Amino acid sequence: MKARACMGLAAVGLAVSMVAVIPVLQTSAVASGGGPGQNLSATTSSMYQTNGTVWSLAYSNNVVYAGGAFTSVRPPGEPLGTDENPRTYLAAFNSATGALLAFAPTINGTVKALAVSADGKTLYVGGSFTDVDGAYHDDLAAINIATGNVVSNWKPSAPGFVDTIAPAADGSAIYFGGGFSKADGAARTDAAAVAPVGATSPGSLLAWNPVLNGSVTSVAVDPQVTRVIIGGYFTTFNGAIQQAIGSTDPTTGASDPFAATIVPNYPGCLSDVKDVIISDASGTPTVYVSAEGTGGGCFDGDFAATVSTGTLVWQNDCLGATQTIEIVNGWLYKGSHAHDCAYAPGGFPQVNNPGGGWVTHHLLAQSLVDGSLGHWTPDTNAPGGVEPLGPGDMTTDGTQLFVGGDFTTVNGIAQQGLTRFAPGPDTTTPGKPAAPTATSSRAGVVTVTFNAVSDSDDGTLTYNIYRHGTVAAIGSLQATSWPWALPVLHFNDTGLTPGKSYTYQVTASDGTNTSAKSTASASVTVSATSPTQGYSADVLGDGPSFFWPLNDPSGSTTAQDLSPNAFTGTYESSGVDPGAVTPGPLAGATDTVPSFDGVSGLVSSTNAVTGPSAFTIEGWFKTTTNTGGKLIGFGNNQTETIESNDVYNDGQWHYVVATLDPVAGMTMWVDGQLVGTNSNTTPQSYTGYWRIGGDNLGAWNLDPWGGNSQGTTQPNSSYFNGDMADVAVYPYALSPTQIATHYAAANTPGINP
Repeated sequence: MKARACMGLAAVGLAVSMVAVIPVLQTSAVASGGGPGQNLSATTSSMYQTNGTVWSLAYSNNVVYAGGAFTSVRPPGEPLGTDENPRTYLAAFNSATGALLAFAPTINGTVKALAVSADGKTLYVGGSFTDVDGAYHDDLAAINIATGNVVSNWKPSAPGFVDTIAPAADGSAIYFGGGFSKADGAARTDAAAVAPVGATSPGSLLAWNPVLNGSVTSVAVDPQVTRVIIGGYFTTFNGAIQQAIGSTDPTTGASDPFAATIVPNYPGCLSDVKDVIISDASGTPTVYVSAEGTGGGCFDGDFAATVSTGTLVWQNDCLGATQTIEIVNGWLYKGSHAHDCAYAPGGFPQVNNPGGGWVTHHLLAQSLVDGSLGHWTPDTNAPGGVEPLGPGDMTTDGTQLFVGGDFTTVNGIAQQGLTRFAPGPDTTTPGKPAAPTATSSRAGVVTVTFNAVSDSDDGTLTYNIYRHGTVAAIGSLQATSWPWALPVLHFNDTGLTPGKSYTYQVTASDGTNTSAKSTASASVTVSATSPTQGYSADVLGDGPSFFWPLNDPSGSTTAQDLSPNAFTGTYESSGVDPGAVTPGPLAGATDTVPSFDGVSGLVSSTNAVTGPSAFTIEGWFKTTTNTGGKLIGFGNNQTETIESNDVYNDGQWHYVVATLDPVAGMTMWVDGQLVGTNSNTTPQSYTGYWRIGGDNLGAWNLDPWGGNSQGTTQPNSSYFNGDMADVAVYPYALSPTQIATHYAAANTPGINP
């Protein structure tokens, strides 16, 4: 959750965006890298490389099979052209060591699909080829795993290409899809099924015959063989308009109910399915589907749906085509070029690269429960070629993740076409924190403020704070972060001698590895004085238009105004409880403040007013939300924003201020620190109501594309889920000194009633 100040045509406001972090001190929700659940190291393990793209992977009995557009493989660490071992489009590797195995069928064209039979004896191969081991095979072949030889009597044909193969778990059929109009001489529209090796008539065409109008990229069969789910580049499914995904009867190919579909397209935008897998790892048989959009803002994410009905379980709206997905140890891993996950829980906004394009994340992990992003963030490159993708396919042995694609580096180190990620040990080290900021606004106390850092396979990190002249840490904090969401942390060093000067440093640790110490802060002199006037007195002394502490008693319908203007508010729904028991933000105060439910909780001014041309919005919030919401607002449109680079949903109180001055423009402050500016100086005059905790955000457009197929151009949530207190609005822009004075008074015990 980032802070966002918003002012513009007919609108001023303060909102929190959808970019999210998990609360400070939370250690179990989405921890990784040896933490609960998600335990793959982001550091790669030894694995042979290829000299070209790997399009498909399969695993069986301690062996990983790789197929693609390569003609040789080489040891890890070797540059292209060194120690190359011939392998024509298909190779096998020891899954425990990544070493090359002797398995070496000879194929004369690209392999796009691999699958191992349920009994582990046969490797089915599909692609664009006509010859295997010197015998004619038209885009389909079966390899005897024990001998490495092609099965001579299994010779179905699919002239065109085969992109996906899915054996039935009961051995009844081999389903496949791709781009073809015939299979074994009979009419089939891009999907067909044949009898397996060992059947009475091996390779003979079966009755399964779904009718599609576009190529198939993925076929998945549920373990009970009650459904066969198909994904691809089609827009009709058995005669019905149906975009890219559908479920069929495993015998006939007739349509079965499937409620979830790719998000509806809009003109100029098309989304198709790239990968489909079925798993009961979540406790319920579930199909997971990844998509690729053609056109700016088209659906590129993934979703989960029940196998039996296709009812949508969750949808992740990251932009950046998702090519492949796999489940390992209760987490969904994805290969994509995700660049805009602003509308996904735990996600990130689009960030431009200085050299052009956007910052992309090619490898990510997601929760099976809601699709939110985890903390595993290794990366590949995507160097180009016919289809520059990065990761193209994944498979698992149950504990490791194997990734193939067109990449040439992994985590910045040369590794072409193929890599693997194994569980621990934890070898990644958190980033080195930047120099902290040290301030002293009350006697004997220094406040040390610093940004959290991230680790590529750990979410929750521990930060040790060091004062110059001490060897041992003087204190520690914990926080959970992503590379794109770094909380701001505060530590109070107390009991210091006034007049003395100190510098501070910080380290970050994942429990195994510790960063270097940060650069030292600038020297700070310990204050000899403390604020003598409480926060409320400071606010009232600066002449607010209204000041709502929001500490009204249980059952109140009116938010009292402490200013002389008697500009009261109204608690408008049961979604905000003025009788909540949450302690307020002011040090030493004993009052409690309301909780807002993020659904309908709202406090609105009783009377309408004309929107100000200069103003300050000030207040306190505390939240753990990962969907954002509007804190304080006026009006219903938004054209100018300030967005912080940091996140503040750590379950602690934060002080936020937004100002607009007709000369100086816009500023935003969080916890007494300036976090953003905007040169806009002119909001439009508008008659409306001040609202706390939510408002209509339907006209907001925070999407860099201006529009997308999901319709998600506004914040994830119009309403704020969390606690708020001490909201004030001023008819002018507070000065930096006034803001610092308010913040210091709020944090000084003994002066707040």
